[in-house]
Amino acid sequence: MKKAFAFLFALLSGLYLLIWGPMVGPLDPIPIIDEATALLIFVKSMSALGIDISRFLPFIGKKKPKGAEKDAPVVDV
Repeated sequence: MKKAFAFLFALLSGLYLLIWGPMVGPLDPIPIIDEATALLIFVKSMSALGIDISRFLPFIGKKKPKGAEKDAPVVDV
């Protein structure tokens, strides 16, 4: 069921990004959802489906492993 919702959100946000957003422009009937929000929904839903799109978008932050900060050497000045 989770994959069905992820597929639905990916499809709707992808259509919004490709067709509806640029075509309508300032006459947007849903002003809360802009292109940046639709892109974030698209990337997160595609990652839920197992496809990593965020590697092509450098401005979306990568998650660090939990132990990455602890393994660094401590330098006291």
